[in-house]
Amino acid sequence: MKNGTEKYIETVAYLGKLYDFTNEKLFSGELKKPVITVQRDERNKTNGWWSVGKVWKWKDTVPANCGSCEVAMECYENPNSPKFTDCKEVVECEEHELNMTAQQLNRPINEIAATLIHEMCHQFASMNNMQDCSRSGTYHNKLFKKIAETHGLKVECVPQIGWSHTELTEETAAMINEFVAENPATVIYRLPVVKGQTVKTSSTRKYVCPICGQSVRATKQVNIICADCDAPMHEED
Repeated sequence: MKNGTEKYIETVAYLGKLYDFTNEKLFSGELKKPVITVQRDERNKTNGWWSVGKVWKWKDTVPANCGSCEVAMECYENPNSPKFTDCKEVVECEEHELNMTAQQLNRPINEIAATLIHEMCHQFASMNNMQDCSRSGTYHNKLFKKIAETHGLKVECVPQIGWSHTELTEETAAMINEFVAENPATVIYRLPVVKGQTVKTSSTRKYVCPICGQSVRATKQVNIICADCDAPMHEED
């Protein structure tokens, strides 16, 4: 029997495989794979999110001066090559994030796939410099509707947040069913966040972006999205 950590890793790998499949089938393989994460939404409301900014950073070692080196590709493919000596350099790498909310993985696989494709549509818009959300990033506009409908989704308008409700078309659902038949769904999910009853000493609330940490205050409960990261801001206890 696998432990929880192994199941978590397996879940992220499964979502990555589903991403590759839908990218090939619905986006002609045009999307660059981001960092796919499974994180919780403090308010138990968001199914997932796409970060407009490149919020993941790491360092990698690559051959130096590759443009003028005759054996650069050989070194890159085989770092143990005797030709791969001191011509190395450390570069800063960065990537976008596509998150699938941990609490929302306790849903049928077709609904999970619909969320994944929804966020991939945001990625498509970002990649092509399209503004698919208006009103400081809180409203899915008609451009998002068009992108989603041309990439396997049915779209409905929701008051206050726009054309944000998406489901698989019958054709896309059949495609996902074929994928699941060959790759049985195996995911781990998190229970909803339960907050204790606390007495607020102030009439204001602080909302924080889970990605960049930017914060704002409001005098009432609001639904607000960080315009930089295109992620829901969470109310801080």
